[in-house]
Amino acid sequence: MKRLIYVLFLMVSLQCAAQDEVVFHNGNIAKGKVSEVTEISIKFCYEGEDAMNIIGRAAIAEIRFASGRVQQMSQKIFIESEKDWEKVRIVNDKNEVLGLKSLGQVEKHSTGTWSFSTTAGHFSEKTMKKIRKEAAARGGCIVLLLSQQSQSGGFFQDGHASMTGEIYTY
Repeated sequence: MKRLIYVLFLMVSLQCAAQDEVVFHNGNIAKGKVSEVTEISIKFCYEGEDAMNIIGRAAIAEIRFASGRVQQMSQKIFIESEKDWEKVRIVNDKNEVLGLKSLGQVEKHSTGTWSFSTTAGHFSEKTMKKIRKEAAARGGCIVLLLSQQSQSGGFFQDGHASMTGEIYTY
């Protein structure tokens, strides 16, 4: 009977001690309890803490749940130089970059006179390309777009676009 009680106690203890593991793209592993997984973030309490933390999925490679199930979160973006600018991801929700390291802000502009490409979208595309190239040059893989303005050009008016973003890496 004592042996049965001991075995049951051991099983309950092991179950209570089991923790979820959050594996980050930077190689860090955090232990605790994942309480929610959404499209852009997770809610997580670190081992021994009660404070709820929100971490963007972009920072996380996978979650290893205490049950043994493994859930993939996001693919790591590898940026080696400015030539990798097309891999840089642009996001609009600050929750997507929670848990990532900021490399600072970037602000870029594009202007032009009247041509066959006078739309505001044309100037926005040129500006976005400049932002992504700057992010890649700094080693960033994700840019949180903070502001953007654009205006179409015409016969007597230059078109322009202006964007500001925050560059992030793992």
